[in-house]
Amino acid sequence: MLRHLLPALLSALLSAMMAAPAPLRAQEAVMPVQHIPLPGSGPDGTPPLPMAGRTTVWAQRAGLALTWEAVPLKRSLQELARNERPFCVLGLFDTPERRRFARFSLPIHQEEQQVFIAARRAEATLRSIGSAREAVLSAPLSLLVYDGVAYGGPLDDWIAQRRPPPVRASAGASRLSTMLARGHADFSIGVASELRDLQRQGVADAGDLVSVLLPGMPPPPRRHLACSLKVPPAWLQRFDAQVRASPPP
Repeated sequence: MLRHLLPALLSALLSAMMAAPAPLRAQEAVMPVQHIPLPGSGPDGTPPLPMAGRTTVWAQRAGLALTWEAVPLKRSLQELARNERPFCVLGLFDTPERRRFARFSLPIHQEEQQVFIAARRAEATLRSIGSAREAVLSAPLSLLVYDGVAYGGPLDDWIAQRRPPPVRASAGASRLSTMLARGHADFSIGVASELRDLQRQGVADAGDLVSVLLPGMPPPPRRHLACSLKVPPAWLQRFDAQVRASPPP
C-alpha cells in the first residue's frame, strides 16, 4: 500500500516546491512603488486610493514592504523603460507595448465604466454622435488626453487614429475641470465618480462639466502593479499569491 502511495506523495511534494516562490534577500523584500502625485497622501506617502490600501495589505501578508514615491506618470513610464533599478508603478493598464519593459501583477483594481467628461457647451454635439469611436475621432470636437496614460486597448487605438491629434497634458499637473471649462479642449475620458468627486468638493469649474456614455464604449479595464524587469519574479509571485487568495472587488 505504502509503495503505491509513495510516488503520489513525492509528486505532490515536488509540485508544492515548484509552486512556492523562491526566497528573497532582505533588501529585495522592500519595494519602491510609484504613484501619480495626489493631495491627501498618508504620513508614509500612501496615496488616498482604495487600490493602494489593498496593495499594502497584500504586500504585508506576503512578507513584503512598500515605500511610496509620488512621481508624474510620464516619468514613471520612462524609468520603467530604462530598467535601471527594481521598482513598481501603481495602477497601470496591461498593454502589449508596456509588456516589452515591465512585468505585471494580477489585477489589483477593476476600473469603473469609462465615460466622456465634457464641457457643458459641447454636451449637445457629443450626445448627437452615434458611437464612442466616432466621438473620439470627431474632428469638430477637441479631445484632451494625459501624457503616458493608457485608456485601454480600443480607446488607445482610436486616439492614435485621431486627426487632428488630441490635446495633451501632464497627468497630475493639469486640472481636468480647468482645461475643459476654459476651452483648452471640449471633452476627455474618465469615470463618472471622478466628476462627482470634483463637484462635491466644489472644485472650480467642475459644475460646468457633464458625463456622457455613448454606445460602443469599451468595457472597463483592470489595473495592475507594473514592475521593472529588475524586480525579482519571486517578489511578484509572493504578491500575486496574496491577490489570488483575496481578490479585489
